[in-house]
Amino acid sequence: MARLALPTTKANLLRLKEDLGLAQEGRQLLDEKREIILRELFSHLEDLRRSRAEAEAALTEAYSELAAACVSLGREQVARAALAAPAAAEIATQERSLFGIVLPLLNWQPAETAPPWGLLGTSLELDLAREKFLAAMRRLVEQAELEIAFRRLAVELRKTQKRVNALSNLLIPQYQETVGYMESGLEEREREALFQLKRVQARREGSE
Repeated sequence: MARLALPTTKANLLRLKEDLGLAQEGRQLLDEKREIILRELFSHLEDLRRSRAEAEAALTEAYSELAAACVSLGREQVARAALAAPAAAEIATQERSLFGIVLPLLNWQPAETAPPWGLLGTSLELDLAREKFLAAMRRLVEQAELEIAFRRLAVELRKTQKRVNALSNLLIPQYQETVGYMESGLEEREREALFQLKRVQARREGSE
């Protein structure tokens, strides 16, 4: 490991020791952050798998009811009924923060209203298809929230791991190597200075 190109002085040694302590504290904090992100990722992974399965099942049921409605009414009649449906409710978005990672909170609540079409020219299958698609939409919004959060957590985990690796494998060893080199150099200087002082004192005593 290459040492830092700094003069061997006590001032530099003290500063390096302080920087080394800060780097070690930073690595500890990053380790803690990494562990928390990992726990969140595993938690989101389980929820995401469940949400995907539920959303797929809900969509399958919705399209099955839609197919039944098309059989009973015909595609043109179903299409005309769909034109009477109001615009879908917007998805409300909020955010929460985890170690500075912005995670989404999505909420979709359509108005609880009766089907927008009348009794004539429609069927029970069409009403059921509408209910199933509303339920599927709720599942899809939940899945989207989990998908976005999972991806952001994964990106932040990679960044955090890179910082931990840089501190553990580069910066901290470099500081430790430089501190050890400076300590040895200063100790050697002190020994040489003490040796020279003793020689001077011995000469003085010999000349008296």
